[in-house]
Amino acid sequence: MKKKTSAVLGLFIFSIFLLTVIAVEIKKSEGEEISYLDGLYWVITTVTTVGYGDIVMQSQTGKIFSVFVQIYGIAFLFGVALPYILIPWAERRFLLSIPERVDMTDHIIVFGYTKLTPHLIAQIEKLGARYVIVETDRQRAIEALKNNHNAILCRIDACRKNANADRALSAVVMWDSVEKSLDALITLKDVDIPKIAVLSDPFYARYLHYAGVSKVITPKSVAGAQVAKIILEKVTRDMEIKTVLGSYGMTELMVPERSLVDGMNVQRISKRYAVKILAVWREGKLFFMPETDFIIEKGDMILAFGEKNSLIKFYDGVVG
Repeated sequence: MKKKTSAVLGLFIFSIFLLTVIAVEIKKSEGEEISYLDGLYWVITTVTTVGYGDIVMQSQTGKIFSVFVQIYGIAFLFGVALPYILIPWAERRFLLSIPERVDMTDHIIVFGYTKLTPHLIAQIEKLGARYVIVETDRQRAIEALKNNHNAILCRIDACRKNANADRALSAVVMWDSVEKSLDALITLKDVDIPKIAVLSDPFYARYLHYAGVSKVITPKSVAGAQVAKIILEKVTRDMEIKTVLGSYGMTELMVPERSLVDGMNVQRISKRYAVKILAVWREGKLFFMPETDFIIEKGDMILAFGEKNSLIKFYDGVVG
């Protein structure tokens, strides 16, 4: 970006000096000698459409040249300088400081801020899970932050460290670009977490599978909210009841914010929902067969055993 800005500014400065030389020569052809400083002064006042009128082109050629310089100045100032140079510079300098890394664990990494991303984030927040959006494009990162989403701006090759991927729950690739999606998946190749990709064209799905993706979802066949639900089911194992014997089974659930079981002890949960808490995973530590007075907190992963109807009721208490 800096190289492009420098190139544009360099080209503009060169064009100003070129226009100055032409202006001096035109005035000379009209029988009036002006210095190059006067020529530069005329070009600057004309490009900025100030036009004091102390130096005026008299010939037809001079008038046509004046119109050209005015149009050139308006096109550059409002078509190039303002949207691509001044506004981005002001945002970098005054408006917004974009974070480049996060320090969190047991979170969901979302690669790309697209049209579907807010729908996914809404479902994640509803379940009380933590997340971070990773963007390589500054404008999209700014848009995410302005919409009160947790986002960072970093290169793809630095995302594993900056997004703390080794301690994440899952990664979701939302980019429309297959190349960027592949780069992100390759960067996380050695990270043992579920990886889900949202891809507009299913033709490239096999390439993402080669790169280690667990599941590819195409929005053409699944609405935005359903995409988010499927993705979150992969992360939270939403009601994946594993049958143990007859009508009895086991399920694993994550406790979100504002859950009914948040703050309950194991004994109270067992009596209320008729389930047995076999284990609790909290911040990297496993509590197997927790004591009856063990308090369940948001963010805990619970392994529960019981009849399927009881587990469904327990699910409503945890997530509902």
